[in-house]
Amino acid sequence: MNWRRLGIRIAITVAVVLAILTGLWQLSRAKTFQVFGELYPRVETSEKVVALTFDDGPTPANTPAVLEVLARHDVKATFFMVGRNIAAHRDLAARVLAAGHQLANHSYSHVRLILHSPSFIRSEIDRTDALLREVGVKGEILFRAPYGKKLFVLPWVLSRAHRKHILFDVVPHDHEIQDSALITSRVVEAARPGSIILLHDGGKPKPGTIEATDRIITSLQARGYRFVTVSELLALEHR
Repeated sequence: MNWRRLGIRIAITVAVVLAILTGLWQLSRAKTFQVFGELYPRVETSEKVVALTFDDGPTPANTPAVLEVLARHDVKATFFMVGRNIAAHRDLAARVLAAGHQLANHSYSHVRLILHSPSFIRSEIDRTDALLREVGVKGEILFRAPYGKKLFVLPWVLSRAHRKHILFDVVPHDHEIQDSALITSRVVEAARPGSIILLHDGGKPKPGTIEATDRIITSLQARGYRFVTVSELLALEHR
């Protein structure tokens, strides 16, 4: 046996496997590309409009305070809700809708929908759709993958159902930090016409996010921006 040749073959095999895994990891986290269907990290428009989005709610710890800030500024946002949280807080989800905001689908259990079967992914989406309909959502329901992660199966399932996949291009990482000044500066510096801003009203109390929401609205409005829901933003594409 030629041990040198065997060693080279093993090294090449390992390198190829690592390259494939690295490529799949990059694809899973790509914000501007997916293999199938429609993906929107932002909308191409010349108008100074942006969409505020809130993920992982509804939760009593954060959602009511976010609603108060939005109402004070007369701004509408899009809430990508987790199905199990809707089930636990139906009245709160209905309150968000009654306030004129857009409700959207963020899966039922908020697991990464990467290494799962089509039937599991459809169940995650369909269960949450049903809950959104029960609280009064009409018309198209937009979807956002948990953690923004996807590979092949999720985009395929979405494309088969003619569903838009909404991601984001402004990410202040408020799920990691609660420094309101830092969250605000990250958003204001990155926002541009057509941006989709990612914030969170789920999980632990987020006083920094709530304060930053107030500051973000004030700062961007001072720069001439107006705030719309994601569906309203999509309608402005190429305008």
